[in-house]
Amino acid sequence: MNVIEAIEQRRSIRAYTERPVEKDVLEKLVGLAVKAPTGSGMEPWGFVVLQDKKEIDALSERIKQKVLNNLADYPQLAQYESWLRNEKYHVFYHAGTVLIIYGDSASHWNVYDCSLVAGNVMLAAESEGLGCCWIGFAEALFNDANFKKAHNVPDGFHLVATLSMGYTKVAVPPCTRKPPVFFSWMN
Repeated sequence: MNVIEAIEQRRSIRAYTERPVEKDVLEKLVGLAVKAPTGSGMEPWGFVVLQDKKEIDALSERIKQKVLNNLADYPQLAQYESWLRNEKYHVFYHAGTVLIIYGDSASHWNVYDCSLVAGNVMLAAESEGLGCCWIGFAEALFNDANFKKAHNVPDGFHLVATLSMGYTKVAVPPCTRKPPVFFSWMN
């Protein structure tokens, strides 16, 4: 699969098989991802990989409760209150792998750089038959000092992206988008 095909086919995946993402596959994906451009050559990224199903399930519940108990702090998530109150809703869609990308705040460009890394992971995953979904709810917990300490995230690093990952359970149609809007185009 070439990069154009990966871009055309990649979708946010919310249904995964039980097959775990193998360590060598994940290492390959992240190895490709960090070939992303990096402002000032600082490479300000670091990663946490979660693959323990019990931990992922527990984190899903903790995130749901934290957001519900503090909705005023997460106005961007208020529209999903009914999801969070649904006991069957799983923040990570029962994925067997969660990849967390942290950025080093010593680099002014860390959010851009780590977002490019996340994009590369998602495209590379598509080419390997894996699906991903960027999980916005994770911001409620994965920047927490206790969580970061438990996962050896150094001081100065903050959450940029969380991706649920796994082998895609169901085929999804290609993505459709509105045409791009150009505000200016000067020749």
